[in-house]
Amino acid sequence: MEKIVGHAINKEGHFKSGKMGLLKERGEVMKRSVFLILVLVLMFTGTGVAASVAAGEKIFKKYCTRCHAEDGSVSEYGRNIKPQPARDLRTNRLFVAPKELPIIIKYGVYGREMPRWEDVLSDAEILDVAAYVRTLKYTPDPKAGEKLFKEKCFGCHGAEGAAKKLFNAPDLEMSPLQAFDMGRVVRFGRHGTIMSPKERILTNPVIADMVEYLQSIKK
Repeated sequence: MEKIVGHAINKEGHFKSGKMGLLKERGEVMKRSVFLILVLVLMFTGTGVAASVAAGEKIFKKYCTRCHAEDGSVSEYGRNIKPQPARDLRTNRLFVAPKELPIIIKYGVYGREMPRWEDVLSDAEILDVAAYVRTLKYTPDPKAGEKLFKEKCFGCHGAEGAAKKLFNAPDLEMSPLQAFDMGRVVRFGRHGTIMSPKERILTNPVIADMVEYLQSIKK
């Protein structure tokens, strides 16, 4: 058998790949395979996200609008739910982390009328609804937030607040907290301090307005 630069000729006179040629061929096949996989991933990722949101919107409108309204705000029925009204979902990005949202939908919220949906929706459908809810938006009003802060919070957090020194409340102009963390502190309070949860007395949009104002005055 004669060798010819990385190939060999067999008895029938046909080329037979040697080690160098074989490695080169395998490298080319691997490159084409990787490229094809990347293209498929991009195709399915793009269409999957769009389909997920679209499917989630349909499910949301079928099951959720009775309490949360078409746009994610609270419906008339939702506002009158006892002991606590339904929450405005347009502000969910300020209070709920992405991985928390499907859990809330699946298992419900203890102490509120938010039921669990695991017996109605599949895991895939729950993810679809969560994806759609994340697209809902609320535009905070910092002027309204400033007014509320001066009415409700200035006593402890204002520079001349009567209780600032008494409780050693932090100066929010110097707060290191970003909007997400600040929103959660306002809503759920801070353990070990005088800062109590405000979720029962302030709605999500009102908290969002105040957080927007506080973020705007940070130094």
